[in-house]
Amino acid sequence: MQNLKKYQHVIIAIALLLVNFAIKGIFLSSNSLGGDEPFSVYHAQMNISSILNLLAEGNNPPLYEIILHFWIKFFGISEFSVRFPSLLFSCITVLFIYKLGIKYLNKRIALYASIAFVFSNYHVLFAHEARVYALLGMLSIISMYYFMGILYDILNPKENHNINPKSSVKKKFIILIIVNTLIIYSHYFGFFIVITQFLFLAFNKNIISKYWKHILVSIGIIGILYTPNIIVVLNRFVESSSSGTWLKPANGLEGIYNMLRQFLNAPVVAVSVIAVLVIALVKYIITWKNRQKNIYYRLIIVWFVFIFFFMFGISYIVPMFLDRYLMPAAVAFVLVLGIAVDYIISKPKYNYIVPIIICLLLIATVKPNITNKRNVEETVEKIKEIKDTNTLVIICPSHFILNFAYYYDKEIFKDYTNDDTYSNINNALSLKNIYGINHISEIDYKKWEHIVFLDAAASFSYPDNDIINTLNANYSVQNEYKIYEIFDVIEYKVE
Repeated sequence: MQNLKKYQHVIIAIALLLVNFAIKGIFLSSNSLGGDEPFSVYHAQMNISSILNLLAEGNNPPLYEIILHFWIKFFGISEFSVRFPSLLFSCITVLFIYKLGIKYLNKRIALYASIAFVFSNYHVLFAHEARVYALLGMLSIISMYYFMGILYDILNPKENHNINPKSSVKKKFIILIIVNTLIIYSHYFGFFIVITQFLFLAFNKNIISKYWKHILVSIGIIGILYTPNIIVVLNRFVESSSSGTWLKPANGLEGIYNMLRQFLNAPVVAVSVIAVLVIALVKYIITWKNRQKNIYYRLIIVWFVFIFFFMFGISYIVPMFLDRYLMPAAVAFVLVLGIAVDYIISKPKYNYIVPIIICLLLIATVKPNITNKRNVEETVEKIKEIKDTNTLVIICPSHFILNFAYYYDKEIFKDYTNDDTYSNINNALSLKNIYGINHISEIDYKKWEHIVFLDAAASFSYPDNDIINTLNANYSVQNEYKIYEIFDVIEYKVE
């Protein structure tokens, strides 16, 4: 029993990791590779210099694709393989959530926050996706863990007599520099973590006054390490500010509720948690004079509130309030939830009631097989079924050609080129009379008697594509297939 008590946190951490691995791993390959996943996988096949050069032209810093590049060299490009790193990142994330909670909060909050992470459909979805967001979440919690470690060493210099506090702070600063450099090379919104830490230090003058040299050196080193990508970031910022993004502006309180609902699985959980947060806030205000000043609690709340509401507010000008972009805030949110449910009832006899209810609601509403709403494989199989050698296949938008090629013929997908990015795929598919276009004027359709049009949300990307109107005017619709959620396959023949 004593050994069990001694290692209880290790046992709980391993249990959380295994449950997280099971919940998020069992259906890892059940969804088709969809959305931007084929983009990451396709580019990850290229050499490193091509990854750096090509991603510099868009919205994707290169770290994730570089990691995936080395991964697929050993394990291939199956759905299970390319998503497995995201599952590993998710498992590491839950370990650091628990570790942070144990060390800087309390064991109850550590457990509640970890359960909230493991059983959140939001985090299940991104553990199932071959994209950067699970990595972004992992780096966010690791960064904050070491940042709190620095605060702890500064504020409690006599706590550990076996360690020189200044030496410990320096080591943790070095780790923090490495992690923060990695996070801004993984996603541009990783900068929010760095900014949160800087702002928090700026309002704690006693820390700034003692360690301002460390802070300046840290910022300087991160700046130097990020120099190769600074011009890219500035270009993306200017373009997004002037031209806007594909997202819609923020949608008031409804937008906030909808985002929290995504974090919390279902309306009943979202409403319950919002009620808990409001009650906890009211209690905090009422007991303002008697409140405990815990710097780690404040940091976690600032971490979530700043990122979540800043991105919400700025989205009225430059829309960016999107679930995946909020990953750094979503990781903070499970800790805020843990703090709130632990704080709401103080009496030891009853303080487990609210946490148990919330945790049970999350467990009851989790969906290990949550859909990504992109049934690409089914769509491609339908086209294979109705296509013959004399069929023209039109795909809109043109960038969907990567998704299509992955399931149509993986050998075509693997035949990448480091120079003219999609030329090999386009050439190979054109030999099979398959073309990706953004407007009907890009294709000579008139000589064909049998046409299949794959509409992959074309009206969203290219609303003026004029494809359906033109084909409806010149052909008769033979069959139309709606494939969940955004795909339409329309078969045309000459009247």
